[in-house]
Amino acid sequence: MLIGSGKIVRFLNGKKLGVIRSDKTFLTFRKKEHFFKIYNGWGINKVLLKELEDIGVEYIEIIVRDEKTVYRTKLINFILNGIEYQNPKNEKDEQIILAKDYFETFPLDKNYARKVREEIKKKKEERKEMLKKKEVNLLNWFGEKNDRKNWGIVK
Repeated sequence: MLIGSGKIVRFLNGKKLGVIRSDKTFLTFRKKEHFFKIYNGWGINKVLLKELEDIGVEYIEIIVRDEKTVYRTKLINFILNGIEYQNPKNEKDEQIILAKDYFETFPLDKNYARKVREEIKKKKEERKEMLKKKEVNLLNWFGEKNDRKNWGIVK
């Protein structure tokens, strides 16, 4: 169903669905007319949601430009609390709709973009620290490089 060009996610027909950021967040854009008033929530394609879960995406952000608002939630909220919806005429794809109450909201402004960059930078630094700790643990487990007796290699 999906093809990717770097971080961009598209349907096979070429329609752009959104972007996967390095902080495991799927970012998508909507107009306020796509809001489900009946369910008081935002919808995501059911198949897309499953594929995002399979590749390890943790958060979903919906940017509504005409409201200048960002809606952010954990992907698991869609799975646990979402409502399945199929258009009565079967002309659209099946959606999972999540009520607005499950989203955090932020104003879409210059500060938001800065905060996202800072968050990504912080996550990268945390990952580097974690990898350093793993390296140290492996060295401690194997012993020093020249101590081949501990490795079971005798020369």
